[in-house]
Amino acid sequence: MRNKIGLFISLLLATFGFSRVALADKTNEAEFCSKGIEQMIEKKIGDYRIIISYANDRMCQRFDLLKREQIVFHEEGIDNHYFLGGDDSNKHFLRKLTGHSTQLVVKRWTGGAHCCTSLLIFDLGREFRKIAEIYGGNFDPKIIYLDHDGISEIRIMDDFLAYRFSSFAYSATADVVLRYTNGHYSVAPEFMKKPVPSQRALDAKIPLWEKLLRKKNASDWPAPPLIQTLTDLIYTGNKKVAFDLLDRAWPADVAGKADFLKSYQEALNESKYYAEFERKL
Repeated sequence: MRNKIGLFISLLLATFGFSRVALADKTNEAEFCSKGIEQMIEKKIGDYRIIISYANDRMCQRFDLLKREQIVFHEEGIDNHYFLGGDDSNKHFLRKLTGHSTQLVVKRWTGGAHCCTSLLIFDLGREFRKIAEIYGGNFDPKIIYLDHDGISEIRIMDDFLAYRFSSFAYSATADVVLRYTNGHYSVAPEFMKKPVPSQRALDAKIPLWEKLLRKKNASDWPAPPLIQTLTDLIYTGNKKVAFDLLDRAWPADVAGKADFLKSYQEALNESKYYAEFERKL
């Protein structure tokens, strides 16, 4: 009876886009994921075998990676969905990302209307190694090649402002680039920094920002275009310029600046990537 109730709650939450993992303790989750296992995908690469399987009418998925038939990596979870490669196509999952050996790329999506995706990257060389788990939040991390040195970069759309000042569709985002160095991926400010815009270009934004800030009855306030511009400046290494511009644009008779700045800084502090970017500038 308890399992039927738990299954009903899980289905109800899925309908409204919530994750079910939070409701299940690890013991119950493991029990739930071990029943009625069926295989979805199996791939053989040299000494390695990849298996993606599901249980309980696909409500739980499992990802197993074996080397010479010994499990070297296992993960499972209610609402987990695994895809070979960086998207949902189950293609292009074997890549040359680090300049040596062959890497396996697996996307994990935890279900729901939004959030969360991650890239799992494994080295399938002589010695097995999990290289990275790249968190993408509401967006898929993208494997890119910026300097054509045979080593990949990964572009993240940092959604640290999701739902903070507006609906998700209008929430500002920031581009973050990760680079593989010293055996792991880390934030690469050399690919993110941009010169300070000209004073003339900055001054030209002030009339529009003043107009947008006076529309305090708008549902999305401060206006998304203002926050996106502010965020673009900050994530290109021009944080002081961004806040100086906001100070000049914010009308003295419009309340709310201190609250906005406090909330924005809190969001920056919660970002998984900004602190490292700022530290490396």
